[in-house]
Amino acid sequence: MRLTNAGNRWTWTAAASIAILAATVLLGPAMRPSTATSHWDAPATTVNKQIDATDLYAFTSPERQDTVTIVANYIPFQAPHKPYQFDTDARYEVHIDNTGTGRAAVTYRWTFANKALPAPSFVRARERQAGPEHQAGPLDSLVEQSYTLTRLRDGKSEILVRDGYAAPTDLGGPGYAATRRKAMRDLPGGGKVFTGTAADPFYSDNRAVNLLRFGLPFFPVKTGVPMNVSALALQLPKSELALGGDPARNPVIGVWTTASRRSSALLGSGAAGYTQVSRLGNPNFNEVIIPLKRRDHFNTLRPDGDESGGLVVPSTLDPDQAEVVAKQANVTAPPAPRKDLEQIYLTGLARTDGPIKQDLNSHRLNSDAPRTAKAEELRLNLSTPVAAAPDKYGILKGDAQGYPNGRRLIDDVVTINLRMLLGEPAGRGAPGLIAEDNPAFLLKPITDSFPYLALPVTAAG
Repeated sequence: MRLTNAGNRWTWTAAASIAILAATVLLGPAMRPSTATSHWDAPATTVNKQIDATDLYAFTSPERQDTVTIVANYIPFQAPHKPYQFDTDARYEVHIDNTGTGRAAVTYRWTFANKALPAPSFVRARERQAGPEHQAGPLDSLVEQSYTLTRLRDGKSEILVRDGYAAPTDLGGPGYAATRRKAMRDLPGGGKVFTGTAADPFYSDNRAVNLLRFGLPFFPVKTGVPMNVSALALQLPKSELALGGDPARNPVIGVWTTASRRSSALLGSGAAGYTQVSRLGNPNFNEVIIPLKRRDHFNTLRPDGDESGGLVVPSTLDPDQAEVVAKQANVTAPPAPRKDLEQIYLTGLARTDGPIKQDLNSHRLNSDAPRTAKAEELRLNLSTPVAAAPDKYGILKGDAQGYPNGRRLIDDVVTINLRMLLGEPAGRGAPGLIAEDNPAFLLKPITDSFPYLALPVTAAG
């Protein structure tokens, strides 16, 4: 049962095709089909699961409203009872931009190491029942992982967690809730971290998924993803993230997550570096706004280069997918240039900056911010009150705390992005395209405290 990084890079192309096409097209609601936002957003990440970011969430913690919870999920479509590991040759990072320049003011970095442990007795008993050919030998041990969490800020690095415990896959033994608790750590200054396997919280409407991503209409049902992900979750004081430590004066932050792989020794330097291979801010941005042939390239870019790079801004102002979706949905997409999408994805919303007349989550709302750049980030206004009655359609239904003002676990981001691609909230759009009375379907309920993610899905359901 030993699992190495190389072994975990299985043939993902076929698996992704089966998971998406069979699940989203062929299965009915009783079979709980799988859909996804950024679960496979570019060719390179599709065949390299370990560095594939599935979803990014950022929201004010409901029970600790002086803190922000950020969740970056990686390694999509994890089958129950199959062990998956983070890449020990990669570093996974969550970045915070509090100035509006597209540059990270604070970065939280995870690096991982494998530690082989003897297979638990319940695993060995199961293997004995399966026959001698499946029994664990001396080298066939489970692989658990430890991690180091480092904070980079003001040109300095500080190790926050050393030899942290990453919660592994639930292989069916008793007491997994205690394993979850073991993977929770307090951080200096009042924060928390959770690292490890959890049930994938993503859900959406299958018709919305297929219209947005493929321009194809399929079953109009709400679905959950009956699989697991590997989660990097932080709960941090707002004062640790806000510009100048003052969330009242400077309430807006931008968030994105990246994975970088260790590269070979740099020419002439004798030292190995890291190359960014995955990037995620707003859900659906890469796979819907960026042209297919440029998606791997987008994954290598930093937000501070978006404005001048010749890819992100032009693609946002005139996305090809808008016309594809509009034609299939029998509606008219707004004409280019799409200044509304520029607000949503690249600048945040301020009433002076575009057709969406709302001061919501632009870095311009920070009193001490310099000139703001056009940069693709998931922007969150730390001062927006937690909604007493949150709506899964966020801003489209008047819930200012919902997506695209950050992203909560309950937000139906695919439907929101679909409707925004067709013109909302700047114009009328196509509000009736997806049935709003279709109930949300989270495969396993989220919890009411950090990290909010449900325990991993097991084979039993």
